Amino acid sequence: MKKKESFNMKKSFQIFKRDIGRLSKNIVALIVVIGVCIIPSLYAWFNIAANKDPYGNTANIKIAVANNDAGTENDMLGNLDVGGQIVDTLKENDSLGWVFVSEDKAISGVKSGEYYAAIVIPDNFSESMVSFLSGKIEQPEFDYYLNEKKNAIAPKITDTGANTIQQQVNTEFVSAAAGTVADILNGSVSEIGTKLDDVQNDILTKISTVSDNLKEYEKALDSFNKTVDSSNKLIEKSKKSMATVKSNANSGVNSIKNGTDSLTLVRNDIADFANDLGTGISKAQNSLAKVNTKSGINLGKISSKTESIHGQFQEMITSVESIIDKNSEMLITLKEINKKYPSDSLTNLINELDSQNSKYKTILQKLRTGSNSINDATTTSVKAVESISKIIEKNTKDIQSSKGTVENGIMTGLNTSLDTFSSIQGTLSGILKGVGPATDNVVTLMDQLENSLDSAKKALSSTGSSIKKVQERLDKANVDISVVKTSKIYEKLKDMTNLDSDKVASFMSSPVKLKTETFYSVENYGTAMTPFYTNLAIWVGGIVLIAIFKMEVDKSEKIKNFTPTQAYFGRWMLFILVGFVQALIICLGDIFILKIKCQHPVLFVVAGLVAAFVYVNLIYALSLTFKHIGKAVSVILVILQIPGSAGTYPIEMTPGFFQAIHPLLPFTYGINAMREAIAGTYGHYYVKNLVILLIYVPIALFIGLVLRRLLLNLNSLFDKKLEQTGLMICEEEGITRERVRLLTTVKILAGEKQFRDEINKKVEQFEICYPKLIKGGFFAIVIIPIVFLILMFSITSKMVFLVLWIVSIILIALYLICVEFIHENLLNKQKMAEMTGDELIEQLKKRGRKNSKEGDED
Repeated sequence: MKKKESFNMKKSFQIFKRDIGRLSKNIVALIVVIGVCIIPSLYAWFNIAANKDPYGNTANIKIAVANNDAGTENDMLGNLDVGGQIVDTLKENDSLGWVFVSEDKAISGVKSGEYYAAIVIPDNFSESMVSFLSGKIEQPEFDYYLNEKKNAIAPKITDTGANTIQQQVNTEFVSAAAGTVADILNGSVSEIGTKLDDVQNDILTKISTVSDNLKEYEKALDSFNKTVDSSNKLIEKSKKSMATVKSNANSGVNSIKNGTDSLTLVRNDIADFANDLGTGISKAQNSLAKVNTKSGINLGKISSKTESIHGQFQEMITSVESIIDKNSEMLITLKEINKKYPSDSLTNLINELDSQNSKYKTILQKLRTGSNSINDATTTSVKAVESISKIIEKNTKDIQSSKGTVENGIMTGLNTSLDTFSSIQGTLSGILKGVGPATDNVVTLMDQLENSLDSAKKALSSTGSSIKKVQERLDKANVDISVVKTSKIYEKLKDMTNLDSDKVASFMSSPVKLKTETFYSVENYGTAMTPFYTNLAIWVGGIVLIAIFKMEVDKSEKIKNFTPTQAYFGRWMLFILVGFVQALIICLGDIFILKIKCQHPVLFVVAGLVAAFVYVNLIYALSLTFKHIGKAVSVILVILQIPGSAGTYPIEMTPGFFQAIHPLLPFTYGINAMREAIAGTYGHYYVKNLVILLIYVPIALFIGLVLRRLLLNLNSLFDKKLEQTGLMICEEEGITRERVRLLTTVKILAGEKQFRDEINKKVEQFEICYPKLIKGGFFAIVIIPIVFLILMFSITSKMVFLVLWIVSIILIALYLICVEFIHENLLNKQKMAEMTGDELIEQLKKRGRKNSKEGDED
């Protein structure tokens, strides 16, 4: 049975005292320890000093400037050379290293790395600056060339320089423009009152002119409307008269047809002609007289109506011409007003009046065409009446003459007269038949005329309304000007004759001033970076400790027996002591050597000591428990904490992976605590961060005291395998646990053949699987990381796969170690199974004596 004893720190203090004694007696070792204490501080100090005020040395960053600006002449601004002004300003500016060269040299210098950046001002820069004055705005721009390969931070600084030039040009331009405007305003204020009076008088004159034209226009419009109304009535009557004329013309055609029938009868009864000659000739003369009378009456009516319509047409033509003239006069007046005092609404009104005037001219052309057509119809009717009268009169005379001839027996003459009469009847019939279509054309023309007159009436009414609106707007403008002239603002404007153009320019170039109030001010960039570099140096100090000092405790004559726990704390005290010394040197050097501005120096040092206590505990526990893998984990942790602790950039600017692990990292709280001490505390934040940081100590103790016990033999095997290479540094004095349990030893002593056979069978089975397990592990340690590496470059979550890649390597390494441990343990059991009884008894006695001396707590 194992003897259990209560744990005490006596052996641990003995180990610590022995370690201190060894170091103090060895000068070389003491020098190495001093170096171990100082080297981490150098890491912090050099970085803090180098970053103390990097932006104060930007004058050494060379930026080439090439000015090709040709300048420009401007009536308002005079001779302008913006490029030259920029160069003059930059020559007095020492914030960056401005170098003034040609364009070719500037660009080639950026490519070669001689200059970090180059700015080229084009030849039309000044001209573009004032392009807005000509109405054709051209955005001025200069060319900016940048060499991003030369340095990571320099482009940000040179960008700031380029933006500064851009802002400076904008400011100078606004200032110059504002000053010029102020000067012009000073010279123009005295003229404003006079010009305002002139404008008002001009508007009053135009209002009077438009008002007079509007009155005449309204009279012409009323006259035209009356003419249109009477014309519409006359057109309706004329259309009815056209129907009567058409009917009478058709009746005349029938009468002529009857006359033709009578002539036919005369021809048929020629034999009886002699007897009835007097009677027939009298009838023919009567028929011709009737035809002449009816034709004259009907054609006379047509002529009378067409003459009346023609007269109405002339009246309407005169009215429309008058309206067009009045409209044109008003357009000229309105265009003059709009030219002097432009207005979108007035422009729209002028366009509307122009459009209506075009419509009136179209109507006028139609009226003239209709008037000419009616006039032609009247002329045709008069000529037809005269022609018919002449023909009938001539034929009546011929018939009368023929009567005497017939009576003398000249039948041939009678027949000729009858033929002539028949021809006259055909001509007359043709004339009367043409009257119908002519009347239809006149009716169609009258319908078109009626529609045109209605359109003209509506258009003229709309024009009248538009002109009334113009008059109302002009009246309103006159009132507004009168109000302006009597206002207080106008009176103050007249008094503005002493504007300070310099003050106006200064205000316009920078109308808003930024008032900054800083909380928890930090002296410089180096001071702001001190918490990060100090915590990093303390962690690096812990890694240096595990690289220099042995972690396993060796036995000596005075200290022959001790437990793993006693050994853990014995060497732990040395690590913690040296860690404290490192932290003190680093923090005190920050304050007294680098002279950082620290609001609470004592709190800053306390934060450094707490950080050292936590970091050394974690590094010591990981390295002692997991050996080389633990050391690798310590390095991986510092790699993750550099970007993930928000020591340099705000954590919100980092990828999502680092934002996720940010609250889990010790650096987060160590840095925050030091920031509180340097810039000033807020509430209980300082204590809160230190308390959270101390939570990692129990975690480290659990790893070092609990997990380590389970891995003692595994670590011993790991060190043994590394020692076999002759290349790797390993611990030779590692503590181990008994690999074979007491029950196993008793079973072997009892001579249980079956138990021995079981051990041999297990060994044989494992030996068969052992090569495959080893090969599988090595295959996995190659393939799985490659898979994660591929995924890291093809998927957006690169940091997740990078961590998985590293974790996979560690887990596979642990797997191989465990396989090797199981293999070694089985071989030990097999070896014991082959031992004799005496050998086993002697081994049990040795174990008993060892347990009694060590007081093993297992």
